This record gives sequence, structure tokens and C-alpha cells, in this order.
Amino acid sequence: MEPEKRLRRNSTDAEKKLWSHLRSAQLGHKFRRQHELLGYIVDFVCAEKHLIVELDGGQHASQEDYDQKRTAALHALGFRVLRFWNDDVLRDTEGVLAAINTALTPALPPHPNPLPRQRRGRGSRGVVANHDNQRNGTATRLRINLEQRARLYALIRDFFAARRVLEVETPVMSAGANTDPNIQSFSTEFSGHVDSGVRRRWLRTSSEFAQKRLLAAGVGDNYELGRVLRNGEAGRRHNPEFTMLEWYRVAWDHRRLIDETVELIQAALRLVERTAHVQATSYRNLFLDACNVDPFVASEQELQAALRDVRIDAQGLSRDDWLDLILTHRIQPDFPHDRLTVVYDYPATQCALAKIRSGTPPVAERFEIYLGVHELANGYHELTDAAGQRARFEHDNARRRTRGEAELPLDENLLGALARGMPDCAGVALGIERLLMAMTGSEDIRDVLAFAFSDA
Repeated sequence: MEPEKRLRRNSTDAEKKLWSHLRSAQLGHKFRRQHELLGYIVDFVCAEKHLIVELDGGQHASQEDYDQKRTAALHALGFRVLRFWNDDVLRDTEGVLAAINTALTPALPPHPNPLPRQRRGRGSRGVVANHDNQRNGTATRLRINLEQRARLYALIRDFFAARRVLEVETPVMSAGANTDPNIQSFSTEFSGHVDSGVRRRWLRTSSEFAQKRLLAAGVGDNYELGRVLRNGEAGRRHNPEFTMLEWYRVAWDHRRLIDETVELIQAALRLVERTAHVQATSYRNLFLDACNVDPFVASEQELQAALRDVRIDAQGLSRDDWLDLILTHRIQPDFPHDRLTVVYDYPATQCALAKIRSGTPPVAERFEIYLGVHELANGYHELTDAAGQRARFEHDNARRRTRGEAELPLDENLLGALARGMPDCAGVALGIERLLMAMTGSEDIRDVLAFAFSDA
């Protein structure tokens, strides 16, 4: 095995931790790890900025002469060298990143040893606690995240401007609510004059209903990049307030919209010098290939057996619940991290707001796109029938009743717009924070927010 590959495979905890922040150009510049230069294998190198980052363990306390000779040779080659102890990375990651980011800025050349060191016993030296350093590191990281979001927004707007898709802005509060039993809405009370309409207003969980009203009014292809809110969802993967990109294409079906959605995601990944290969499959084939179960005809007992050792309380679960569990617990965890998985043509019982295509069996013309194991986008060949849409809203409220939850007011403005006529179209919603997490390699949504829910 080549030395570089052997060292990568046997990376220290400090090297793994720092690489998780340097990979995919998260600091705005591409780094390589365990790279050979002049016969030396350096830990991390940014060729563009002629910057090398070295991590030292306890053994380096007794080989200072060798390290100085190595550093001098690399300097002669035109590289600057930053050295940190492993403890620096493990105990003050933000401070290390701040020092590296400073070194990447030409106007602020780095000190060769940017973090102070102190003896911590034989063969071990670590960083001195420094509140200013930690504060600066946190500020730098926040700035990097905000810049990444800004670059993504600019890309999105350029992407749609080139395609003549209109950016729109629609209300955050409405008289109608999202009836989906699996989504909980925030509400607020209006204190003004009663002539202004109903007092209770619902904060949108999506801009979908308003954008469809614009389609019905003849606005044409449109997108909105805006904040949406969902109650009861907070943690590593969810924040009650987040950003959704939603767009609609007139006279398109869901298969054509899949191609454009993939194109946008790939463009976003290129911002961080990433790419992903694409695999598209029908919902039926996904289940057949992964666990030899036909989701359209298998009995509930067969679906339960497909979960294998996953133990679930079966009380109150429907057939679609079992299908969801197989997808989330058996199939989705095996999606490769560098693959965009596109799943289309769902069971008609999972139609949501999509059209149903007749056949044996009938299917809902919808799709979902995953990057690795994480869902990024959910799209439909949109239902345009007012009576059918009302029936689905009422079915949602019936399900709410069976769960002991309150019914919610239907969006009569949307139903009225559908009755007047909405053009055939396809639409998709894409979670911006999910995409940013994929771009930065983060597993925590708080890493890509200016302020998480707990700090808002």
C-alpha cells in the first residue's frame, strides 16, 4: 500500500476531526490530506494558497531538529507551514480553524505557531485556554457558514433567472392551514379590526398553496426562496424555522422536473467541489431490489417480516406506515453517501398533492430525491382538480380526528383558485438547510444556521 493511503487509513482522531472541517472546500479553498511533497508526506495542503497544515503528536517533542529541517525545505518550495499539536485540534477546534482561515487571507500572514502551547507532562503539549481565541474561532466559523449560504442563494437566483422562472414572495400567515396530519402548524391571533378577516392565522409550513394561486392567476413558472415554520420539530435534523426553495413549472410532469432538480443540486455541490452520481428508480423497483418485497401487493405480514430485527409496536399502524418504516429503517440507511437517489411513482395511497396515474396498479406521480441517506427534495405532478383536492383535505382531517387531534380550516382560497382553473404543472420543494448540510458534510442542522431555535 502506498504510504499516503496507509496514513489516511490510519488517521489519528485529531486528523479525522480537522479533515471533517477542511474537506469539500468548507473554508473556501480545497485541501488535500496526506500529500507527498519533496519526499515528505504532509498532513494537509492547500496548493492554491501554498499553505501546509501539520499536526504533531507527542513524538514530535523529541524530533524538533527533523521538523525544522522539513519545514525549511517546504518553505524553500514556497509553502507556509502551520503546526498544531493534536491536543490543539481536539480541545480548541474553532481556534485552530480560525488560525487556518487567517492564514488563507493574504493580508493577514500567519504566525508559524498560531496557538500558544504549554507543557502538559512528558511528551505532551496542549493549547492554553483562551476565551478570545474561542470567540474568534466561533465568529470565523459563523462567517464561513453565512458566506456559504449566500453563495448558494446567488447560485439559485442565477439558475432560475437563466431559465426565466420568476422569483415571488407570498404571505407567511394565512386563514387556511396545512391539514397534513404528519405536519404541525404554528398559529397566531390578529388583534386588529374584524373587517380584516379571521383573527386566527396559520404560519405557513410551505409556500405551496400561495404559489399555486399565482399559477391559477396566470403568473406562470415561479419560485420562492423563503422561511417556513413547523411546530414540534427541533433537534440535530430539524429546526422549527427553516428555509424552503419551492418552484413550479407549467406544462411539465414530475419526470421532467426531476432532471431540473438534479441539475440544481449538482450545481450546488460544485460550489464545494463535490459531485454525486445519480440513480433513478421507481418506488416499486426500489423495494424489490432492496428487500424482495413488492410494495403494491405484499401483505402487511410480509411488510412486517421485511423489517427483520427492527421491533415496532404495530398497534394503530397502517399499510403505508409499514412501507415508510421499511424505507427509513431498511432501505434508506444503505444509500451511498455520494449518490443522488431519485425515487418516483409512489403508491396511490401516498399521493399527497400529486396526480394519480391510472394503471395496474395506479401510481401517484411524485418523487423524492436523497443525497446519501438524507432526503433533500419532494416533488409532484400537481393535482389540479378542486373537488379532488377538497376530498384529500377532508381525508386529512378525518385522520386527525382518529388521532384525537383538532381539525384544521381548509384553504378555501386555494380551492377557489383550483376551481377557476390551474394549469397542468409540476412542483418541488427543496430544504435549503438539508442541502447546506450535504455541502458542508455536517450532521447537525445547527451548524448551518445563524442561530438555532434554542438561541433564537
